[in-house]
Amino acid sequence: MKNEPDSVKPGAAPGSAAATMQRAVLQPEPVRLRALHALQLLDTGPEERFDRITRLACRLLEVPVSLIALVDAERQWFKSHAGLDLQQTSRADSFCSFTIQDEHGLTIEDARLDPRFCDNPFVLGAPNVRAYAGIPLAAPDGSRVGALCVLDSAVRHFDEAQMRSLRDLAAIAGEELRAGASGRPLQGPAGAMPSGWERVLVANLADGVLMLDADGTIVAANRSAEDIFGASAGAGELTGQSVRALLEEDPGRLRLLGRLPEGVPCETGARRLNGAPFPIELSYCALLWAGRPMFAATVRDISVRRAAEERSRHHFATATHELRTPMSSVLGFSELLLKREFDPATGRELVEIIHRETGRLVDLVNQLLDLARIEAGGKEELRIARVALPSLLARTLSGLEGLGQAHRVTVSVADGLPPLAADAQKLQQALTNILSNSIKYSRPDTPIVLQAGLEEANGKQEITICVRDQGFGMTPAQQAQAFDAFYRVDRDSSVPGSGLGMTILKEIIDLHGGRIVVESAVGVGTEVTLYLPAAA
Repeated sequence: MKNEPDSVKPGAAPGSAAATMQRAVLQPEPVRLRALHALQLLDTGPEERFDRITRLACRLLEVPVSLIALVDAERQWFKSHAGLDLQQTSRADSFCSFTIQDEHGLTIEDARLDPRFCDNPFVLGAPNVRAYAGIPLAAPDGSRVGALCVLDSAVRHFDEAQMRSLRDLAAIAGEELRAGASGRPLQGPAGAMPSGWERVLVANLADGVLMLDADGTIVAANRSAEDIFGASAGAGELTGQSVRALLEEDPGRLRLLGRLPEGVPCETGARRLNGAPFPIELSYCALLWAGRPMFAATVRDISVRRAAEERSRHHFATATHELRTPMSSVLGFSELLLKREFDPATGRELVEIIHRETGRLVDLVNQLLDLARIEAGGKEELRIARVALPSLLARTLSGLEGLGQAHRVTVSVADGLPPLAADAQKLQQALTNILSNSIKYSRPDTPIVLQAGLEEANGKQEITICVRDQGFGMTPAQQAQAFDAFYRVDRDSSVPGSGLGMTILKEIIDLHGGRIVVESAVGVGTEVTLYLPAAA
């Protein structure tokens, strides 16, 4: 990252938080250390004015750890440390030492892939830092003396909304920092937070927040609430409406029935402004705002969660049906062998049927377990590393030798491809599923082509892996269901399979932040293309 000139953005008022942050400069080290020590904050006790900032950072950015770090000569000392029981570290092991070198801060998606931090003890061991985002904090003279930062043990990308929240919180932390050890009195009505806190908290919460008067009329709504209910951003379309018009059940009645105690979430239904129903999680608290009794209602759209729950129920119901058929065969034929005497040839045939159906059971159970592990573990379970595509393809093809037709696959890999940022084991499983489908659903005398190349999309490099066969092909309707669990194009086909391979493929590629494009025509064949991020 480059250092920008010591300047103030146009429109930033002199003395404002935005101006102060913009003027933050990396002073010569003796000057920077004098400015740090002049704050008289090092080795002081915990203070709520700082601790509430780190707690809020954890909440807004959905991370386990947030720190306000002051970078001293030989150490990094934490004025506040939410989620980490540590008071200081060596400066040599400090991420924030790099953060203060750039006024815009530092973000890292996976520290294991960054040569500056891959051998850091806090990456190799507890707290197992993977993702990091930090914004520098400035002393009154503009010296960058520390940082507000967040850490996660999972690989992740901090989006612009999250970084905006972190910058807002850093502006407040900077104000507190520049007040020194004396701090400053809070302003506003008794029991209320300063207006800056209200703005940051309400505007940046991922949940919708509706401020209601005593009659249940909406007097204010944050951006998330506007998004949830389908209102135009900043247009005030929710203001003045009764909250009862947006909910399927009267909140007053929910309270009387004991379903909506104060501060306890309740699942109920809501309606968007266009009338579309959707499920929500609703909670509220009573408060005094400028001396008036008010209610703050928090709304969370749980449509995605409900869909996942429904998908799990469907998976379970379908799995029960799919398991019943081979189990019935195994039970029936084994019972025949136990109760009747057969000649050797017939007995062997029955044993072969039992063996085949048992194999189907094992395969189905294994795929169900794979799917369950992927859905339950999410990105946190991925072991992301730099993966060379040629060696990954070689291992995948080697694993297909058991099908006896791996020789049909022709591989073409473009020269100079960068490595993938991927979980090698999971990605090999995904590629195996594609290739085994191509082998099983095409004639033995037809070729299968695998091509890998490099493309650029939205300023980022993507590695493309395309598998093309000359198999049976699919209709548009069949393509639309290709990733549905247990879906098979031809259920009466003698081709073995559980119908879970493409579902697992999509889950794996989605977790890697990639995408899949399927093109197919009946009698012509199918082409499946994966787009995956290249390692930085």
